[in-house]
Amino acid sequence: MTLRLSPQMTEALSSGLFPIAPLIEIEMPNYTLRHIVGGGELLWGTKRFRGRDPRFGTLVSASTLHDGVADEAPEWMLTFCPPGAVGVQDLTRADVQESPVRAWLAAVDRASGQILPEPIQVFEGLLDVAQLTVGKGTRTVEWRCVSALERFHDKERGARLSDAHHRLVWPGETGCANMSGIEKTSYWGVEKVPGGVTYGTGGGGGSVYYTGYEQ
Repeated sequence: MTLRLSPQMTEALSSGLFPIAPLIEIEMPNYTLRHIVGGGELLWGTKRFRGRDPRFGTLVSASTLHDGVADEAPEWMLTFCPPGAVGVQDLTRADVQESPVRAWLAAVDRASGQILPEPIQVFEGLLDVAQLTVGKGTRTVEWRCVSALERFHDKERGARLSDAHHRLVWPGETGCANMSGIEKTSYWGVEKVPGGVTYGTGGGGGSVYYTGYEQ
């Protein structure tokens, strides 16, 4: 996933003359849902995005996308209003969990109705937990979608600047045993993680400071 803009998208966004269409794609085992937020219908290559899906209805709400903090990966909440029981059953099936979820922001040419290359991908993740809510005359299914970076934590590949983790990787190496002045910052959603090592001296002697991400 990258937030680099194509020349066409840069020009379109700068002009403010092209409508923006949020697109969502969920690839389930037996069905692919392609949704355009706000209604209507758009064709992107061979993919058709609809404002109302025949099986899952409409997207009634979507939470704001936020970056993750520390050991929490980004997440996204999507709420659908299925037209019937079949939609609810399909959304809450066990094998639907971990289905890929993607989202883009597309610019649309008013004259041709075509999507300009290339839409900006803003989310890459997986379906996690579904919650069915039934009210008076209403029925909604809320999906928690976790970022693809969630698996990064599951596999314990995250940044752990600690003596215990350091010795787990390099047994017997005590370089972090007496570290002080450590500043840890985690970054999400960037292609290259900034970081570095600086050395400073003061009245109390030399100190080593690690910043950024240690892999």
